[in-house]
Amino acid sequence: MAAVVAGVAPARTRSRLRRALRAVVSGARRVRLERALPTAALLVAVVLVLVETPLTAAASLPLPLAFVLVIVHAGALPLAVRAPNVAAPLSIAAALVLQWRTADGASMLWPWSPVLIVTQCLVLAAVAARTPLLVALLHWTVAVVLSASLAAWLRPATGDETSVDVAVFASISAALIVVAVLLAQWRHVRSQLLHEQRVAAEESERRVVAEERTRIARELHDVVAHGLSLITVQASTARYRRDVGDEAAEEFDRIAAQSRQALDEMRGLLRVLRGAEDGADHRPQPGLGDLAELVAQAAASGSDVVLDEPDGMWSTGVSGVTGLTAFRIVQEAVSNALRHAPGAQVRVTVRRRGGEIEAVVENTVPTEPVPVPGAQGHGLVGMAERAAGAGGSVESGPTASGGFVVRVVLPVQGAVGAGA
Repeated sequence: MAAVVAGVAPARTRSRLRRALRAVVSGARRVRLERALPTAALLVAVVLVLVETPLTAAASLPLPLAFVLVIVHAGALPLAVRAPNVAAPLSIAAALVLQWRTADGASMLWPWSPVLIVTQCLVLAAVAARTPLLVALLHWTVAVVLSASLAAWLRPATGDETSVDVAVFASISAALIVVAVLLAQWRHVRSQLLHEQRVAAEESERRVVAEERTRIARELHDVVAHGLSLITVQASTARYRRDVGDEAAEEFDRIAAQSRQALDEMRGLLRVLRGAEDGADHRPQPGLGDLAELVAQAAASGSDVVLDEPDGMWSTGVSGVTGLTAFRIVQEAVSNALRHAPGAQVRVTVRRRGGEIEAVVENTVPTEPVPVPGAQGHGLVGMAERAAGAGGSVESGPTASGGFVVRVVLPVQGAVGAGA
């Protein structure tokens, strides 16, 4: 017993960790990049100001002037998120002024110091992610050409060193621009793909719901058609089976004619719902009396499925609509349990309580590996549609022991106007 408990505890811990990880990932996905990007850019700009200001002031530049120029230069980064074509010229101008005022320094890393390269490359990358490629390349070209020209004018004696420095900046900034453009294109393609997937999922859901309603309408038609046929036959043969007067016979004839007309109209509606596929199955529809056979078929496949129903003629007086609806919902619930909880025991419980029929399908925790879920199905949607069409309701959800339960309650005689 202790060994079993010791084995269950790590399993529960792993399960909790997986749930916590899924919650973190789900929360991270809900954070929209468009909302987080301006804040992130502002935080990075603040860090760059704190780093760049003392380094710039150390290069024989007054601290107030260095602070203002660095604010303009680094402040272009959050501005690039909103107005890239304004931020790029602003940052380039600030960088050129900083290079001009620090040209007299003894630093070998000029005109582009490391912190200046980081700031300008981030600004150009942000601009490239927000503008067309040609516009981003134009800003990059202006920055490289103007800084190279400024270096050749202010430090002609150190041409090789400044050329290498400008080449390093040009290479790093060009690489970041390419990465930013690729990421922007990837995000654009991904957003289009997600949009198409949402549209396809919505269309699929509408199609499945429409097909389910059509099937429900067809089955309700079959039940009602059976009743109308009986009315037609009884009304047509009443004058021959009983001694009735002429007036009553004419009344029976009118009832027969109206029931035949209603039956023809319903069959015409069914043909419209079915479309060109008019070779549908016209066998008698199942009911509560067929639940035992349904459970027996599921058990014959090797599944642990049991039926708990009252003894005697408990289903007597139940309308055809209610019987058919209960059977279909139980059938769908059992199928879902066998599919999503392999190895679990499935118990079908049916009770008649006053004027209601209650059917419960409950499965225990699966004992075999659960298959990887595929596309989201619409079984519960179909159950709700069926139950509402018969004037009932469906409740479903996980159980305290880790299983799943589906409970349907339907009126014995069906709802007035059900399926309309």
